[in-house]
Amino acid sequence: MLKLIGASLLGFVCAYYGFVSADRLKKRRDFLNEFKSSLSVIETEIVLGRYELGEIFRGIDKSQKLYGLYGICASLIEENGIRNAWKLASEKSGEQGCLKKEDISAVSSLGNELGMSDIDGQKKALKRAAELIKPLADNAGEEYTRLARVYRSCGVLAGIFIILAVV
Repeated sequence: MLKLIGASLLGFVCAYYGFVSADRLKKRRDFLNEFKSSLSVIETEIVLGRYELGEIFRGIDKSQKLYGLYGICASLIEENGIRNAWKLASEKSGEQGCLKKEDISAVSSLGNELGMSDIDGQKKALKRAAELIKPLADNAGEEYTRLARVYRSCGVLAGIFIILAVV
């Protein structure tokens, strides 16, 4: 009986790990797609609204998929300046969003130019960031489509195999 309970727990853990791995791919895909679409909102706010970046960031920090990227940055701008605040915020939310290192560096590269020039310069920086993010977001979508089902299935099958092997 104890053997069956242990095997069941191991099987459950394997299945759970497969579902968690698939969820990490989904978080990455959703983060990058949401970030890419938020860049156009920032551009519109900068061009038309002419608000400070902190106000713009607080206004668009409603998406759960960005894990507080803009809210964290808005709260850190006063103390650290836009460049450091953006870097810290992108690293923190990137970890929660399951981003790879190249994803985080692409997101954080926007902070080097944002708020440092006139409106046209900021528009160019946002377009450059969108161009950097687009292939990463496409890649994340392809990975999710290709591998999410595989991770789930492998986790469940590994769990079943362990249960059958032990029992």
